[in-house]
Amino acid sequence: MSLTKPSCWHPVLVILHWATALLVLGQYGLSRLMRDETRDLLGRFALYQWHKSIGLTVAGLVALRLALRLITPAPAPADHIAWQGFLARAVHLGLYACLLALPLTGLLMVSAAPIQIPTLYFGWFGIPHPIGPDKGTYELMLRLHEQVFDVMTLLVLVHLGGVAVHHFVWRDGLPRRMWFTRRADRLTTE
Repeated sequence: MSLTKPSCWHPVLVILHWATALLVLGQYGLSRLMRDETRDLLGRFALYQWHKSIGLTVAGLVALRLALRLITPAPAPADHIAWQGFLARAVHLGLYACLLALPLTGLLMVSAAPIQIPTLYFGWFGIPHPIGPDKGTYELMLRLHEQVFDVMTLLVLVHLGGVAVHHFVWRDGLPRRMWFTRRADRLTTE
């Protein structure tokens, strides 16, 4: 067993990263459709249930990803100037915080909603609401949910900007660490 750092992230973490990214992108699309008041009530109900179920799934995937990060070796840190490393860590921590805060504020928002609509996880079972109806809490959670999404959007843009700089300007191969390694790469790091 070698003590050298792997060249890429563990494949399970890579899958969780990309699955989360795709689900969040889908969530944005669902949120746009949910606001379409020309849809019939049954159709909108289904969209809201999908949005809530996917949001809870994202929270679970992020929690799993954080747990796995504690037990899987990370690739060696990139060669950054100190402020760049600080910015990269801050953006990643911010993204994790947003990915956990969005489902939490969403669940609290639907729990506090004046009209109580059950949360059905993909139609399989109900998710209990931790609080009861409260207009003030509902409005606060709605605002927070929207604001956290705006912050996450900004952080995603900074993250993508960093990926673009590493890939197109510095050409240092850093973005490849969040992809699947080739067999030859794996053999040289084991």
